[in-house]
Amino acid sequence: MIWPHLYTSPNDRCVINIDGKSYDCTSWRHSHPGGAELIDKFNNADATDVFYAFHSKKALDQLQRMRSAPAPPKSQEEITIKFQQFRKQMVEEGYFDRIWWKDFCYNLAPMFACAILGTYLARSNPIIATLLLGVAWQQAGWLGHDYHHGRGDASQLLGYALGGCVNGFSSRWWNHKHNTHHAFPNRKEVDSDIHNEPILHLWFPDQSKDVWFRKYQHYYYQFVYAFLYVAWRMQSIQFALSSKNWVERGLIALNYAFLLSLPWKVALGSVLLGGWLVAIVVTANHQTEDILENDAPYNFVRDQLNTTRGVHCSDPITEFLFGGMQYQVEHHLFPFMPRYNFPAVRVRVNKFCEENGLQHHISGVADIMKMNYDVIKQRALGPAVVPRRQ
Repeated sequence: MIWPHLYTSPNDRCVINIDGKSYDCTSWRHSHPGGAELIDKFNNADATDVFYAFHSKKALDQLQRMRSAPAPPKSQEEITIKFQQFRKQMVEEGYFDRIWWKDFCYNLAPMFACAILGTYLARSNPIIATLLLGVAWQQAGWLGHDYHHGRGDASQLLGYALGGCVNGFSSRWWNHKHNTHHAFPNRKEVDSDIHNEPILHLWFPDQSKDVWFRKYQHYYYQFVYAFLYVAWRMQSIQFALSSKNWVERGLIALNYAFLLSLPWKVALGSVLLGGWLVAIVVTANHQTEDILENDAPYNFVRDQLNTTRGVHCSDPITEFLFGGMQYQVEHHLFPFMPRYNFPAVRVRVNKFCEENGLQHHISGVADIMKMNYDVIKQRALGPAVVPRRQ
């Protein structure tokens, strides 16, 4: 599929195609939980794979109640048809069903244990407290991510509570940003996760946009990673203030009230540590892979596989710290699948890729960290691009 054009004016119609039917979303687009901008990107284009990747049966029922018309005939790639069959099989076998006792034992209990113990030791042993709270914030980030992707009222409520109260993030801001990343990973001018310039460059910039310190980015990028949570917090505050959502404001205020109750070194140190622990994982999963041009041909399955790398964790500590993001390929193909099903699904995904001539990228922890460093260093030492004359 060729990259769909962007929605440009309130007077334009925004029409998307799903399963051979055409839906006019012009008046409804602003009510879309994932943000209007994501729907806009599929104006006059087929959104079948993306729709099923992000939406539950409840959303499908809502879609079927909307007025529709026959969509223009489309030619699907064979891999798209096979993936739709594969995903349907995963649904029928129960891999998308959430089992709450597993959520509590495997995910919630360890996170709350770190947070409670860290809070208790904040004044008597600030170093240990900072480490425990930093891990707690990282794990809360993974869980908020998981539950926001999940379906059902309980999952969404947990996502908002963990995102706002525990991490101080605006869930609505994060949803808009992250859903776009999932639909268009590593695509220039669309996926904001790869746009960190001028601080970090993942491709050689135009000469007019180059900065003198780019050549040192492989020395300081780990320091920058530590400020990931700080940046997300600042953006969340801006979004919450502009949206005037008092519930979200209240949740974020509770988080800052808790941080102010801690010794400032523990509060600041744990936020920086939590951000760094998240950044070293999420950046390596994508920065090591292909960066797509904005106008590159689009195929949901190929794009996810070509821009995402999984990680093999050989010990329980890294398995815990990666928080399910070691199964990033599986998560990108099946975003609202509970993360404790990913180990079994990885075997199935690997078989699917082998049968269809696709690459399933997986590396060890040390290997992927080195790959990420090499990418950052290469983009640091290479020359800027001289723009062509028109």
